Order: sequence, then structure tokens, then C-alpha cells
Amino acid sequence: MAKRVRVYDVQRLISEVDQRLHALSADVDRLTLREKVLRLVDLQFKSRCLGVSVVASDGLSETAAMDRIRVYLQRYVGIVIDGAELDVVSGISEYARRIRQLRVEQGYRILTGASPDRESGVDLKVDQYLLTSAIVDPDAARRWHVANRIRRSPGGSKSKILAYLQENVGKVVTTEELSYVSGSKSEFGRRTRELRTEDGFAIATKTTGRPDLGIGEYVLLTANRVAEPHDRHIPADVQRQVYERDDNRCQNAGCNWSIEQWSTTDARILELHHIQSHASGGANSVQNLVVLCSKCHDDIHANRLVLDKRL
Repeated sequence: MAKRVRVYDVQRLISEVDQRLHALSADVDRLTLREKVLRLVDLQFKSRCLGVSVVASDGLSETAAMDRIRVYLQRYVGIVIDGAELDVVSGISEYARRIRQLRVEQGYRILTGASPDRESGVDLKVDQYLLTSAIVDPDAARRWHVANRIRRSPGGSKSKILAYLQENVGKVVTTEELSYVSGSKSEFGRRTRELRTEDGFAIATKTTGRPDLGIGEYVLLTANRVAEPHDRHIPADVQRQVYERDDNRCQNAGCNWSIEQWSTTDARILELHHIQSHASGGANSVQNLVVLCSKCHDDIHANRLVLDKRL
């Protein structure tokens, strides 16, 4: 069983580590391989103790690794933290499991590079972490229970994501949840966007009509499809630029609808419309796209409305 790290006087421990390093340097040529390894094992343990002692001297818990991780992340909300930092702060190699406990059991919104989704703003390396808010999400434990049930059910990743969103209508869910429920850490982001852009479900993000949302956050506004299914395959970076340019509002003259006006009786979403139609060769470019609400978009394609010539 691995030895448990302890808190020591920092200066005393630094001196002890320094002495052992000098001793290793003096003896290294005459030691056997195993003797060198055992010396390094001892130094590694002392280094872990030093890390915990340093953070404990700054007010973090002396005994609980998960509490040290929590406080450290809370001090640096919105800042990307490397796993190497949490290794030092926690004093344990299983810090990733403690991160998951903080998310699943305590409701902290911690994003990781293990579930990348660049289009929603999560562009982290595999062993990086980001606490998006110091506020605890009291509904997180229930959602993770639901996610676990849906993950084990039959069906493809997209159908599981939709089922999960429909059980959490109007609630903010994160990339970590969608990644887990889909069973695909590489495909969940694309499948979620397909539900919105190709299948017509009202899934809002920070870059598609809900700038109040944080990075890596999604909200299904209503359980039912609100727009006709279509297939345009517009690149995510192009979508983001068009929504930002058009200020997340319908650009049809006299409409100007935005997500703040959304209600169950007026369940629209914001969509992208090709000025030169996609069917006639119109490009998926920023210049050829405009933001419209789904009502105006449907009316234009049904010839009930003519797009403003200025667009």
C-alpha cells in the first residue's frame, strides 16, 4: 500500500530533499539500478509531501486531496489548469477520479480535454481542466444518474444525446455530460450540432443565439422539433462567425427576433440561410449566409416571404 503524504515544515522538507539529492549525486556511480530506483521512490514521496505542505501553508486542507483540488480550482475559475498542477496540489496520482467526483457528486462544472468540443469553446488538451463557475449545480447528481441510464440503453450516440436533452429540457447541460451519455468522446459535439442544424431541434449554445451561456454549455429549449429537417453541413467555424456578425438576431427586415423572445408559444430557433441557395451551388461561406429565425426561414423557403434585397 502506498504511503500517505503528510504535511511537514516546508523549509525543513526542502532542506531534506536537497540533502538527499546531493547524496544521490555523490553515490549514483556505485549504486545498483534497484538502489537508484529506491532512492528516487523516496525522493518522489518527499516531493509529494512537499507539494501538499506548500499548498497547506497557503490555507488548503492538510488531509483531503479532493478538497485541495476544489479550492485550487475555485481560486482560478475560468483559467486552464494542467493535470501536473493538480498532481502537486492533491498529492495523489488519482486526481482525475477526484475531478469526476467533484462534477458528478458535488455539481461543479469542470470541463476537461478528455471531452474536446472546439466549436463550443472547449479547446483543452487531454490532461487539462477548467472550472467554468464557482457556483455548484444542485441538479448535477440527478442528471448524471439519467446519463448513466441512457448510456446503457440501446441505440446510436445521436439518439442517446437527444434522449438525454429531452429529459433535461430547459436545463443547462455540459460537454462532459453529452460526451459521457453518447459513449463517444470524439463524435458527441458533431452529433449534437446535427440535431440542431440538420434535424431541427432547438439546441442553443453560446455561439448560436445564447451568448449568456458559458463555453461547453447546451440547452434544449423544447422537446419537440421546431424546424424542418435539412442537411447543409456548414462548417462550425463559419456558423460561429455568421452568428457573431449578425448579433444572434434574425436579419429579416421587421423581425429582428432573438432568443430573449423565446417562449413555449413562440418556439423558434435561429438558423443560417443561404443567400444564393445551396441547391443552386451557393457556398457555405460567411458572405453567402445570414441568420434568420426558423419562422422567417420557413416562410422564405415556402415562398411566403422574400428576403430583403439588402442582404
